[in-house]
Amino acid sequence: MQPATTIRQLLENYIQGKGLTLHQFANFSGVNAGTLSSLINHRKPMSMLQVDRISAGMGLAEGSLYELYVEECLVQSSLNWRRLGALLRRCAELDKLGCIQRIIHAIMDNLAYAPYLFELAEQWYQAGRKDAALLLYQCVAESEKYQHSERLALCQYRLFTIHLGDDREANMNLAASFEPYVERLEEQDQLDALKSLADIYAANQRWAKVGELAEELGRKARVQYAMSSSANSRSEFPSASIQQEARRPLLFYILYAYLLQANVCEAREDYEQALDFVSLYTEPSWVQSCSETERIIMNQFKEWGRANACLYRLMAGQLEILPDYVKYAAAHDSERVSALLKITEAANRHHFQVDDILERFGPHLKFEGRGHAFGSYHAQIAADQHARLLAELAAYYLSTERAETGMNYTLACLDCCVDFYNEPVVIRCVGLFEKYRAWATPEMKNRYAKLISEVQGNHEKR
Repeated sequence: MQPATTIRQLLENYIQGKGLTLHQFANFSGVNAGTLSSLINHRKPMSMLQVDRISAGMGLAEGSLYELYVEECLVQSSLNWRRLGALLRRCAELDKLGCIQRIIHAIMDNLAYAPYLFELAEQWYQAGRKDAALLLYQCVAESEKYQHSERLALCQYRLFTIHLGDDREANMNLAASFEPYVERLEEQDQLDALKSLADIYAANQRWAKVGELAEELGRKARVQYAMSSSANSRSEFPSASIQQEARRPLLFYILYAYLLQANVCEAREDYEQALDFVSLYTEPSWVQSCSETERIIMNQFKEWGRANACLYRLMAGQLEILPDYVKYAAAHDSERVSALLKITEAANRHHFQVDDILERFGPHLKFEGRGHAFGSYHAQIAADQHARLLAELAAYYLSTERAETGMNYTLACLDCCVDFYNEPVVIRCVGLFEKYRAWATPEMKNRYAKLISEVQGNHEKR
């Protein structure tokens, strides 16, 4: 069915309304007068270039007629992928997402288009056009949901990646929905997918799941690394799966898996086992030779390992290591807030004074994420550490009977949790405030009641 208003009608009305001849409009638009006549009289299908030129000739914004053009194209029986693909690409260039949605809705029942749509989605994804790619991935995933194909798994992986945001619960739901597709991905994508899943569960402190994923990540990466090393040592060509390199060297995933396992041990307060894992990612004796990129990776993990070794010893109560850990924090600006969190946590756990350290680094350090050679920490992790630091500072000052400072940190922590909900931290803040409620001023009590209401309200909305 033709749209109620067509481009031809708009063009004809414009020419008549302006009192123009076809030759005059041809000069404005760059479309031949004879072609214009054929277009108006329905004797010739309209091309995308002609639509762009007609729009310009009518003084319209680029892409203004695409909604009408899409509807006209969809009723033409001669429509093929060559024309559809060009139209989709042009719509993506102009961010005409509604047009893209309309096109794929009309063709999604034809499975023959799925490979073309997937290939185009991959091109857009790599080019950074994630919103447009999202629509195509959704279409392909829906059309192939019963096929159990590798293409379906990769679509689900892309959708998972695109949808990730700052909402903890939403990310957890995404992870749970995507995880069954991991085994269907190609080997190099499996490693990145497992790392992403582990990071999400770590951000939500689901340490049992992190341990499970870290073990699987390490196992798969070690197998691929051994196969690659064996092929290279025999001067043979690696298999196709090995030739398709992951986004990072295989060495990275092996070391990262050990780091995750150390984090799991830390969460369980098994610091001796955590130190064993630190030695595995700081002293990988099994590496015979490495590229420059791998050397950079190893140096990065060694730096993390030195800091984490100090941290685990400190958390275990070995206070003599504190000066070394403070020295490390002072030399690494991006690590200071994280280090301050652990120092304060250790002080609360083992009951020692750190006033000089808090004064030195300042009580209002901001979390802006940590940068290193392999990207930045997710905003979730930064917000989580920020909230935990405020809670630790609140507990530290309240336990030493500095009521005003401790209460202010408690309220600041709750304020942080309004936007980044963290249930364990909220529970701790509530416990601290109620325990020391007698020290709170009427203003503090009013602010506390308001913040609790906001935290609960935002959490329920999510």
